[in-house]
Parts: sequence; structure tokens; C-alpha cells
Amino acid sequence: MGTEIIPTKFPEQDVKEMDALVKKGVFISRSDLIRDAAREKMREVGAPNEFERAVKVMAAKGDFSSLEGRTLASLFLNPEKQRFSPAEKKAIAKLLRHPFKILKKIKTRVELTDNGQKIARGYLKGLAFAQTLA
Repeated sequence: MGTEIIPTKFPEQDVKEMDALVKKGVFISRSDLIRDAAREKMREVGAPNEFERAVKVMAAKGDFSSLEGRTLASLFLNPEKQRFSPAEKKAIAKLLRHPFKILKKIKTRVELTDNGQKIARGYLKGLAFAQTLA
């Protein structure tokens, strides 16, 4: 893979900010700063988070057979959704009493706790992994 030189003109304010970072010793030179920023941007754009990809796949075509898991995933993907079917209401009542404190009730809203978010994320990851095996 060869190196390609792309001439670019930066705004004066950006150049001053780059020079300030170089003077502080954060970067060796402007080109070092630009190279570092370009690599970070390529990582950000080029490789989407595996979890986010898995969530999209499972939201689109997942096999949500566990009612509790499906309810947690639904709350994780759409936290603003508060209308539940009678079966989901039963599952929510169970999960509110769960010793791991998966859900919390705030007035009339039901929200996932940190534990609940971890469990929902794990459920979705497991489904995504199972989907890759099938």
C-alpha cells in the first residue's frame, strides 16, 4: 500500500490550534496530528461497532422466543415505548420483582436499570451469535 499526498488548505484558526497542540508536546508535528486524526476517523467510519451491527440484525430478523428477553430487548431498543401487551405486562411484573433489579418503575414508566441494560445487551448479543451459527 503506497502513500498518497493530498494537498489541503486548512483554515487559519485550525492551523493555530494545531500549532498550540504541537507546542504543548501533545503531537510531534502538524502532519503527526493530521495522520492520527485521519486514522481515528477511518476506524470510526470503517469498522462499525460489532454490537450495534448485531442489534440491527436481530431487530430486523431475530428469533425472539423468550417473552422476558423480548420485553427487555424491546425496552432496550425503544425505551420510549410504554404500551405493552397483557403478556408483556406479566413479564414486566416478574422482572420488577427480580432480585437482580432489572427494571425500575418511575411513576407510570418502566425503565431498564444498568443491570437490565447489560442483560438486554447480552440477550441481543447471544441471539446475534446464534444467528451467525444458523
